[in-house]
Amino acid sequence: MAAQHRKQITDPQALRALAHPIRLKLLELLTVDGPATGRRLADLTGESTASVSYHVGQLAKWGLVEPALHLARGRERPWQATSRGITWTATGDGSPEFAAASRALREHFIAHRLAALDEFQRHEDEFDVTWREAAWLGEDMGYLDPDELTEATERIKAVIAEYTDPARPRKRGARQVAFFAYAVPTYDGPS
Repeated sequence: MAAQHRKQITDPQALRALAHPIRLKLLELLTVDGPATGRRLADLTGESTASVSYHVGQLAKWGLVEPALHLARGRERPWQATSRGITWTATGDGSPEFAAASRALREHFIAHRLAALDEFQRHEDEFDVTWREAAWLGEDMGYLDPDELTEATERIKAVIAEYTDPARPRKRGARQVAFFAYAVPTYDGPS
């Protein structure tokens, strides 16, 4: 996989292509768990290999995944993410098409993360008490200007990046943890 950068998506068609739950899941698997074959991705998602092949092809079209040629064995052709994740702006080129595509991807992304939170809540009692105590849901509010919000966001991202670096050795007893955060201004009427 490429260095620890996040791929900036600037094409509204790429945003629309990614705004699909299976594609988001495939990209997540390849980003977090590393290269995998279509067959392995099908096993992990419950999708058919034909479906996975189609969706991986769409991700490849937009440069989000690529063949992991150095890992190919026989007929097995693994895929890998091209970056550590994605990022996009809310407004992009300023077009209504970009804004709508950005909103659609954000809605799918939020639904995906909320589903993970719901899954934890439904199975919380099945986790060891140390995991239940370590899990964190927090909430706070303050008054910031746009520069302060940008600074706070970058600092939070930096802390999370320390723990999500794929080169970081995985400790015994570790399990995958999903981080999901947001920082948005509250709506108090048009500004």
